[in-house]
Amino acid sequence: MKTAVDRIGSGKARQVNARFAAMASHYLFETDFCNPASGWEKGQVEKNVQDARRRLWQPLPSFPDLAALNAWLEEGCIEQGAAPCVMIPPVRPSW
Repeated sequence: MKTAVDRIGSGKARQVNARFAAMASHYLFETDFCNPASGWEKGQVEKNVQDARRRLWQPLPSFPDLAALNAWLEEGCIEQGAAPCVMIPPVRPSW
């Protein structure tokens, strides 16, 4: 698969590659693409992923078996999903 999007429409409209659409359907996730020429959007997404990883994996937990790990992951994901999403506006200089 070369790219996920075959054609970009107006606004958020996208014509998604058939193989990518099949993968999204198989793994049950919704697609949400950044806008072209909007580099700051990609950085925000990557920062959110980094923050989620740090909340889950630091300090590195230890589990007696796979079932205990899966139970802990499920609990952590439900907890993070229930937390409100707070966007902090950037600080702008007053001058």
